[in-house]
Amino acid sequence: MKRSLSALAVCAFLAGCQNPINDPIDSVVEVVTNPQKEIQKGTQQYPFALAQSGGDLVGFPHTTAYLNDLITTLAQTGNSPFPWEIRLINDGSINAWALPGGKMGVNYGLVMAVETEAELVSVLGHEMAHSLELHGTGRETFGALVGLAAQLIEIGVSEPGAQAGSNKLIGLGQNILMGQYSQANELEADRVGVDLMARAGFRPAGAIGMQEKLAELGGGGNSVAQKLLGTHPISRERLSAIREVVARYPDQGRETSDGFTQAQTEIQAALPNLKQVANVRKLGGERKFAEALTALGPVLSALPNEHSLWRLNAELLVAHGKPDRALASALKVRELNPSDPISELLLGYCYEANGDTANAQAARERAKRLAR
Repeated sequence: MKRSLSALAVCAFLAGCQNPINDPIDSVVEVVTNPQKEIQKGTQQYPFALAQSGGDLVGFPHTTAYLNDLITTLAQTGNSPFPWEIRLINDGSINAWALPGGKMGVNYGLVMAVETEAELVSVLGHEMAHSLELHGTGRETFGALVGLAAQLIEIGVSEPGAQAGSNKLIGLGQNILMGQYSQANELEADRVGVDLMARAGFRPAGAIGMQEKLAELGGGGNSVAQKLLGTHPISRERLSAIREVVARYPDQGRETSDGFTQAQTEIQAALPNLKQVANVRKLGGERKFAEALTALGPVLSALPNEHSLWRLNAELLVAHGKPDRALASALKVRELNPSDPISELLLGYCYEANGDTANAQAARERAKRLAR
C-alpha cells in the first residue's frame, strides 16, 4: 500500500488555466463552464480526500459552523456556482486544500497557528481560488484517490502477496502530499484570494502576515508548515507580488471576531487528545502496535464520536493480530459514518482479516455503490 500512496504523491499535474486578467473574480464565471461536473467530481472525491488527509473531526460544532460561514461569505463575494463545504481535519500541521466543486478541508493545526482571522481567511481564499480557477495539481492528485479507492474496494487493501492482517496498516490517514502548484498558479490564486477576502470585508493585509509567517517557519525547517509549503512554496517573487496586490486595497476590514476566538478555544480544549493522535500514528508507523493502542485508548474515551479515531483503532488492531476486536471497531465506524464508502472499505478489510470472505465482498460492494 505504501508504494501506491508514494506513487500518488508524485503524480504528474496538468497545467492550470492561467488567466492574466485584471479582475480575477470575473474570470471565475469564464473558467467554470460546467459547474455540475465540478460538483460531481468533488462529491465523489471528498470521502477519500478526507480519509487520506487524516480524517474529519465531527465533534467540534462551533468550529465547523464558523469555518463554513467564512467560506460561504467568500463564495458569495465571488459569485461562486459551487455549494461550498469545509471540514475540520485531524492533523496538527498547517494545511488546507480544496477539491473541484467547492469541497474543502482545513487542518486544526492551521486554525491554531494563525494569529488573526484575516490570516486564516487568506489561506481559505487562496485555496478557494485554486478550485475556482481549475488549477491542476491538487485536482489531479486527489482525483487519483478515487481510482486508488476503487482498486482497494475491488481487491481488498492488502499489498499484492500479503495476507489480511499481516502487520500492514491500510494506510488511510497517511497525509499524502499533493504535487506542487506552478508559480503562475500560486500568483493567480494569491490575486484571486486577496480580492475575495477584501470584497468580503476582511483586512487584506492578513495575506501578507500569513505568507511571512510561512516563510519564517519554512526557513527554520519547522515541520508543522511542511504540508502547506510542500504544495504552495513561498518564493521571494511571491512575497513581493502579494505585497503589491494587497497595496491596491484600502488597509481596512475585519481582522478578527468572537467566532474566531471561540473556534480556537473549542480546539484548544481538545488539543492534548488531538496531539496524542499524532503520537499514536507515529507508533503505528514504527509497528509498535501495542503501545499505539494503549495510547489511543484514553483518546477514544475522551472523543467517543470521532469515526476517524475508531478507524485508526481498527487498523491498529488488525495489524496487531486482533481482527475480532478490529471488526467491532469497524462496525462502530460504520455506525458513526454510515454513508461513507471508507467505512465499508474498512469493514471489508476487517471481515477479510477474520476470514469472512462473504461479508468482506459484500462490504466492498456496498463501498462501490457509495463511491459512485
